[in-house]
Amino acid sequence: MALNNTTPIFIGGLMRSGTTLVRAMLAQHSAIASGLETHWFDIDWPAQQARGGEPLRDYLHRIGEFFDIGAETVDAQMAAADSAAAFLDLFMGTVTQAAGKRRWAEKTTGNIRHLDTILAHWPRAVIIHVVRDPRDIFASFRRSKKYGGITDFANLWCDYLGDVARFKDALPLDGDNYMELRYEALVRDPVGEMQAVISFLGEDWEDAVGGFEGKADEHDRVLDLTGHSSTTLEQIAHPISQNRVGLGQGGISDEEMAIARTVAAERGLGELFARIEREAR
Repeated sequence: MALNNTTPIFIGGLMRSGTTLVRAMLAQHSAIASGLETHWFDIDWPAQQARGGEPLRDYLHRIGEFFDIGAETVDAQMAAADSAAAFLDLFMGTVTQAAGKRRWAEKTTGNIRHLDTILAHWPRAVIIHVVRDPRDIFASFRRSKKYGGITDFANLWCDYLGDVARFKDALPLDGDNYMELRYEALVRDPVGEMQAVISFLGEDWEDAVGGFEGKADEHDRVLDLTGHSSTTLEQIAHPISQNRVGLGQGGISDEEMAIARTVAAERGLGELFARIEREAR
């Protein structure tokens, strides 16, 4: 069943691209409710399992706790839903209502790999794809000691950005329902870039959306619920700053980036990789 009461916003992009910052800034708008990523597309609804085989009820109760949605409400929504998308519809509707807002935004990085499912279930959805300098993303990966070396990173980059490129050919994606937001531009001119985002969403501008002072309480709450921290989670506790741009200049070699470019070219994404690098300068 398609969404019947709002036009949801889906935020996505390769990990470490700035999706959490965009989600946090958007949530400062009086009409938009958002919060912890749900990984809704990783849910195996028939098997009632979440990521990594965790019992689905346990996982959704924990997500509900972050949003102050009680276990009884979550259980009722699980009983009423026949898919992860249907549950997300019900759940985020409750989140939106509880926050006194009008529409919701869901930020999970992999959303951009499921645009076909999103538009099939929510034909009125809009997508914000956050794009960042590949060198800086790899530098962030290296700091967190995740995702392997440069070849692994380049293939992961191609998996994510390649899916978007294919969706652009296969789906009705245009300026009405899809926006590419550059992380570097957002950090350098948060007001100007967020004005463009809010215009794209068809909402009225509110000054609160044009800045971000950090949410240390959100960092602490997620840490309590999940039991682990991360560099992404730590960033949400701090204000937006231009020192987030150029991370890779001192730590990622030209030789490593040459390997990444070669992988992208071999997978038919060389021009896209070059464009994103060029526009980051």
